[in-house]
Amino acid sequence: MITGIDYILYTDKDKDAFIEKIKESITFWKNPYIAIDNEDETTDIFVSRDEEMFRLMDEKGFYVEELSGEGPFLLIFNSGYSSKENRVTLVLSEEIYESKFSKLVFNTIKSIL
Repeated sequence: MITGIDYILYTDKDKDAFIEKIKESITFWKNPYIAIDNEDETTDIFVSRDEEMFRLMDEKGFYVEELSGEGPFLLIFNSGYSSKENRVTLVLSEEIYESKFSKLVFNTIKSIL
């Protein structure tokens, strides 16, 4: 079972522009692994440090590495939310008030909206 902490955000960017901004803005990892899964009205954007971290998420769900304090995260881009804006659900391993890494990810995503 995959569980995490959800944060709801909104953007006026379209899906392709949003994904490009993610790729440009994730600078805390040298070469992040990004997996994109298109559904009907949503697009799941999985982001992890590398493919191994992504694979472990499939086994463990949203987790945090003990040494680094880092973990994978998910962005669910909902283009069918409204005609004026798109909803983005950010799913993190830990609360942004309890984890420096979660706060960093949240602030990074918030800055590109």
